[in-house]
Amino acid sequence: MSEELGGDRREHLGSALDAIRQRAPLTVEQLDALNVLEGADLARFREAWETLEPDARRELIASCRVSADERQRLDFAPINLVAMHDPTPEVRLAGVQAAFEDRSPALMERLLELLRTDPSVEVRRAAADDVARFALLGELGDLDADQTQRVRQALVDAVHDPNEEARVRSAALGAAGYFSDGDMAQLLAAGFSNPDLELGAVRGMGRSADPRWTEQLLTVLDSSNPRLRLEAVRALGEIEDERAVEALSELTDDPDEAVQLAVIQALGDIGGDEARDTLLYLLEDSNQVIREAAEEAIRQLEFYEDPLGL
Repeated sequence: MSEELGGDRREHLGSALDAIRQRAPLTVEQLDALNVLEGADLARFREAWETLEPDARRELIASCRVSADERQRLDFAPINLVAMHDPTPEVRLAGVQAAFEDRSPALMERLLELLRTDPSVEVRRAAADDVARFALLGELGDLDADQTQRVRQALVDAVHDPNEEARVRSAALGAAGYFSDGDMAQLLAAGFSNPDLELGAVRGMGRSADPRWTEQLLTVLDSSNPRLRLEAVRALGEIEDERAVEALSELTDDPDEAVQLAVIQALGDIGGDEARDTLLYLLEDSNQVIREAAEEAIRQLEFYEDPLGL
């Protein structure tokens, strides 16, 4: 914390660290005091952190995550990085899961290290999932060439590693889908025909936003696996190909509500008269959750069609 910060916040930091040691709930002011810690103040936090048992450290990170989600101006990135170096895998996992808004080089480096070397399968899988944001940044040109290549290579290495768990390989393939070149297309196509990697391939196809995958993704809508149907629906929504609207409309009565909601979101993303008709029909559904989702999708569709409201 820099010297320019007022004494009130410094006082709140002290009380926050006392509350952490005592495992007491943190007030709004105390949470504010943990925002963007650095230097000596981050060292003070680590001292308090190390007095906690693993469950308490995990709970603290989860609490900060909820606060950052509710109040988006809060940035607990330094605290999350502390958690990602914790000796307990559940705490490292909580740190990865809490870093959803972080785009810093420090996070990228830590995620790549966790993907390569962490002994916990769940931590490696979560790291692979989170590296996706950096794959997207690289594809958009917001990382330098060296960083982009290292992200890409780490994901490809994980996909090809015969000793890696299937869920980690699948997550890495899904993250790599943001790279929209021919070699990556071949990797996605190969993964699509591999039961261990199919889920990641479907996710990666959506992230590519490439209509070449529409026909293959449509075949997944008949899967008996609701997770695969869910990912295929989301992928089709990301691709925004109107050829998918008819098949998606037939899934509005899917037995899995998560799939139904994803279908509604996808129809709102794709747009067009047929999608609108389906969403209007769903406004009469007996399920309030479905009705509200359809209303939101129609608003989204109308905004995309006429963003100025003319």
